[in-house]
Amino acid sequence: MKEVKIYTIVSDQLSPPITGESFCTDMVRHSDYADLEEKFAALVAENATLKNPDNWLSQSDYGYEAAEVAAQNGATNDESLRAGMIAIINRIETPATDAFLAEVRASGVDAAIEHLHKKFGGTGHIGVPIMALEWLAQEIRKGGAA
Repeated sequence: MKEVKIYTIVSDQLSPPITGESFCTDMVRHSDYADLEEKFAALVAENATLKNPDNWLSQSDYGYEAAEVAAQNGATNDESLRAGMIAIINRIETPATDAFLAEVRASGVDAAIEHLHKKFGGTGHIGVPIMALEWLAQEIRKGGAA
């Protein structure tokens, strides 16, 4: 997910001019807004899918099988039920949510890199750790690292 840049413009230079709001107005590029809107729509669609009972019921065989295996291995009723629910949840795919969460995790790594640069940039001893963190952020974005 690319970073959305926020631009500031003097309000009366807009067409039509915005009056009475404030001296400046924050804006984003239409292409950035369209990208965000597309990602938002994908997340909304996934959430609607998750709320649809048909999607859960269509995976019930996997849940039943997992619950049976758990019970055969000595699990309690609650543990068997949990195993069945986890099996069902793991079968339902959420690629937009997965991509969003991967970007959130990778952004955290980016923040750590920035912090290390600020804190230890002048010492000359952070090259290898920074490269390792950059690699980690790339892997997270690709879905390879947890």
